[in-house]
Amino acid sequence: MERKRVMSYIKEACVGHYEEAKRAALLGADRIELCDNLKEGGTTPSYGSIVLTNKLPNITVNVIIRPRGGHFIYSDAELEIMRKDIEICKHLQVHGVVFGVLNKDNKIDREKMKGLINAAKPLSVTFHMAFDEIENKKEAIDLLIDLGVDRILTKGGEESAIKNLSIIKDLIRYAGNRIIIMPGGGIHNQNIEMVVKQTGATELHGTKIVGVLSD
Repeated sequence: MERKRVMSYIKEACVGHYEEAKRAALLGADRIELCDNLKEGGTTPSYGSIVLTNKLPNITVNVIIRPRGGHFIYSDAELEIMRKDIEICKHLQVHGVVFGVLNKDNKIDREKMKGLINAAKPLSVTFHMAFDEIENKKEAIDLLIDLGVDRILTKGGEESAIKNLSIIKDLIRYAGNRIIIMPGGGIHNQNIEMVVKQTGATELHGTKIVGVLSD
């Protein structure tokens, strides 16, 4: 009898506070993206939330570094806040940080990203869904690889990843082994294997990636 092939992929649970992180860990998440204010698209969580979440056993934690909701063009003061928050994450020895900086043309702000990435070393760096606002995504992938980013979180475009599976598949093929393309947006524990089969993704992200986290 032919054995059924077991698909291997990482499930990153996007959570809005510690209790959701704890539940996600119990439900089998491999990694946490810890945020505050999910209705704003996620902002930097509190020091205490990072401390407690990072103590959860058998799971790694990535922390979003975003001083406010809204656009991804940041002032010098906001960039300094982001650097300070990155320093806290390094001190607490989390696995990684998640951020993205654009310019007024909705392209990656290379110099500002370079400064934050250098501040984050040796932590893992994820470029978040600011990527979806960029028109030339393959050019952006090449730039993020050059900057040393580890992964890109993307819906593939507008709406949700589920609506953009063919685009995500193409981006994953283009990136190859150079950088991880991690789809997110509309992916949950009931459709995750379908997304893996159709795109070839090895890491996937969502608020319901392992089930419902809040009552």
